[in-house]
Amino acid sequence: MYSIYNKPQSIIAYFLIFLIASLSFSCQQNESSKNELPEGVRLLDDRLVLSVVVEEPDIVTPIGIAIDAKDRLYVLESHTHLPPKDYQGPDGDLIKVFEDTNGDGHLDKIAVFADGIKEGMNLAFSPEGHLHLVTSREVWVFYDRDRDGVCEEKKKLMELKKPESVYAHAAMLSITFSEDGYMYLGRGNTGSEYWNFEGSDGSQVSGYGDGGNVIRAKWDGSEVEIFSTGYWNPFDLKFDNEGRLLVADNDPDSRGPNRLIHAVDKSDFGYQSLFGGSGIHPYLAWNGELPGTLPFAVPLGEAPSGLVNASLTNFPQDYDNQMLCTIWEESTIVRINFQENGLSVTGSSEVIVEGGEDFRPVAFAVNSKGEVYFTDWVIRYYPNHGRGKIWKLSSKDNEKVFPRKSKMDPSDPNNWERMMKSLDTATIMDLKSLLQSEDPYERHAGIMALSKKKEEIKALAKDQDAEIRLGAILAAKRSGDKELEALAKGFLNDPDSQIRKMALIWIGTSQMVTLKDEIGIALRVGPPSNDLFETYLETVKLLQPDFVNAFQNRLQSRSQALKRELPENFVSDIVQNNKNPIEMRVFALRFLDNPQEHKKLLISFLEEGVPDALRLETIRILQNVPDKEVAAKLLELTLEASNSATVRSDALAGLSRQPLDDWNQIVPLLESGDENIRIEAARFLRAKISQPDVRKAFEKHLKNSNSSEGFQQQLQLGLDQELTNRPEVGDEKLWYGLLDGTGDSERGRRVFFSNTSLCSTCHVMDGRGGDLGPDLSNVGKSKDRNNLIASILYPSAEMSPEWQGWYIKLKNGKLEQGRQIDVGIKDIKLYTQAKGLISVQKEDIADYGMIKESLMPNGLEERLTDQDLRDLLAYLEGFD
Repeated sequence: MYSIYNKPQSIIAYFLIFLIASLSFSCQQNESSKNELPEGVRLLDDRLVLSVVVEEPDIVTPIGIAIDAKDRLYVLESHTHLPPKDYQGPDGDLIKVFEDTNGDGHLDKIAVFADGIKEGMNLAFSPEGHLHLVTSREVWVFYDRDRDGVCEEKKKLMELKKPESVYAHAAMLSITFSEDGYMYLGRGNTGSEYWNFEGSDGSQVSGYGDGGNVIRAKWDGSEVEIFSTGYWNPFDLKFDNEGRLLVADNDPDSRGPNRLIHAVDKSDFGYQSLFGGSGIHPYLAWNGELPGTLPFAVPLGEAPSGLVNASLTNFPQDYDNQMLCTIWEESTIVRINFQENGLSVTGSSEVIVEGGEDFRPVAFAVNSKGEVYFTDWVIRYYPNHGRGKIWKLSSKDNEKVFPRKSKMDPSDPNNWERMMKSLDTATIMDLKSLLQSEDPYERHAGIMALSKKKEEIKALAKDQDAEIRLGAILAAKRSGDKELEALAKGFLNDPDSQIRKMALIWIGTSQMVTLKDEIGIALRVGPPSNDLFETYLETVKLLQPDFVNAFQNRLQSRSQALKRELPENFVSDIVQNNKNPIEMRVFALRFLDNPQEHKKLLISFLEEGVPDALRLETIRILQNVPDKEVAAKLLELTLEASNSATVRSDALAGLSRQPLDDWNQIVPLLESGDENIRIEAARFLRAKISQPDVRKAFEKHLKNSNSSEGFQQQLQLGLDQELTNRPEVGDEKLWYGLLDGTGDSERGRRVFFSNTSLCSTCHVMDGRGGDLGPDLSNVGKSKDRNNLIASILYPSAEMSPEWQGWYIKLKNGKLEQGRQIDVGIKDIKLYTQAKGLISVQKEDIADYGMIKESLMPNGLEERLTDQDLRDLLAYLEGFD
């Protein structure tokens, strides 16, 4: 037994227990393998067999696992991950070795390979056969030269020098090897702290405010470099059949899903810790939304922890070219099916093992027979708790399996590597072709190649094609060449809004303070968008002298603690300045902090003579500012016949959230000559149907056969009458036919933001709304009309992992529901619609878990008329 820290430890009692347990180890294993699966654990593929092969006290809180050429299991047993005060285990983590000495299929020998480890995270054997250990701060190699299963010598290869203290799950996390001489390491985001990592030859990489990384080094720990960035916490990484490096990445607090990522050289996957833990910021991306970042390959459930290439297993033939992944938080193991997607892959996951609360799978390893072993932390409790299991998963003896690949060779060049080698001699026409590709990996290759060619960047910056100019700005930014920063000002004037946005981001991230007074050009060249305006505001913050000084001198240990603030009254000054374009002032309105404080200014924008665009935006902001003075002004706009029908209809829609005393003045609007006003009046008055005058008016107008279908149905729903000719929810084809008529997008917008539909409480459109559910601004580009109808009728039919719902039931009976759960030592955080991110103390919680159905409730169609639904569909389909 070898202690890698060579310090005395008072663990005599522990090893006496360990010795006694070891003497009975063989007998326990023979019995355990015959037992049925523990309660709550289900194997969903009946061609496989699953069994527990080791459990406590022989193994407790296991994390990493690796298997050597003799099929011995090396398991990292944690004792230093937040041990409680009265913890009885040793002071350091252990690496235990489990062996089948007589070949009967049972592990009958147990030994300790190394001890004294602090915050061990993962294990892997190098192609040379040496066991490597990643702790939260270091990478070690162990030498067992006589192959007896006990380490005689160790060597520290690499070290995280800074920060001095960091949570283990946000530091060094994972390790794997390629056959071509490289080691790959996953580093977490260090909680936005400045970090510095040093290799065996003194080479270093560092960062401040960046995301997590994949770090690459030679097998001996030399030549350290950042291979890929933009992660939250890359918990494991493995190669697939084609030599693709796949990374299981956890997610920020308010951004999902967890991701399976195909990492390539110098790739960026969009997260930077400088901009907070939520993952939501105009400088960030999560699925390639931002030019220069790459999309993920496959969405994963909450807390993916371990990966293994299924082609190394003895599983049935349909597992070939797939990966397995442990989903720790959801107590499952999934198989990931891939489809080729240009130079990368995409795919989906399917659960093959699921367990209850006492099943928390972590890491995988495969032996020479293709049998899969995985570790199990057992219970959902972060501190060391004395429980643990090791499982075996393999094919049944009578199953036909594919020819197993006993050893993968990820050094075989895949499509990406071949392309990068070919680009050494690429012409400018070759590069232009790549920059115009629909494949984001081809575009990335083109940008990387172009970033080394200064003169070509200057030439392509003037190209007539916007895609090529976009590639030029991304290449210039990637090059880091100060001389090329002179191009940034020109890009601010580009007719393409996406290029202007990237110019702002380049200026902000590079802190080009000399352009601080120039960046407003980006909003004046063409019609601004909500996204462009928000990016502009964030760039202004990054160029403020106080922030620049604080960032460059690291005045806060955590970069996200640095204050990023706009100058005082910056937004309100834009709004009030009549010289600014109307579109610019309209978007500025959306970013006014505390609209209530600007009530006087906002009400002034409702006066006659103010352009309708400004009036409408003001109405939409004020509808969420409950106030009697606001209500009176909106009612005035509604009743004034000289106002446009759109202004009157929007003002009327806004009144539904106002404390309006004179609501009875709306009743005569049921006779308006404009259908939009009639419909909005009826929608508003449905909440007042208990009033005799309202009921009488509804009954009167319902008898008028000349009224439109949409208006008639509003009256029917107000009177609690069932709409006729409506099919059952399950008859989707009949629904497709019913809703096949034309709709009005403007009316659909009012439906979306109404108190009747409540769509905007959870979804964003045009930069407005809640973020509990997905942003629907571009949903019409990804779903056809029938798919949209199905999403309304069956909200739980398709649930992406990123929108998985969770509940917390408190002991006092209160129930909280949301998404993006984060279970800590003392509390549980949950992202909710009403309160944002909440924190609940564990001592107050009776139960928590996943919600089986979608957070979007059933029955939306029951609150909307047929025409409402057609209008809503038109809004969702046609929004751009």
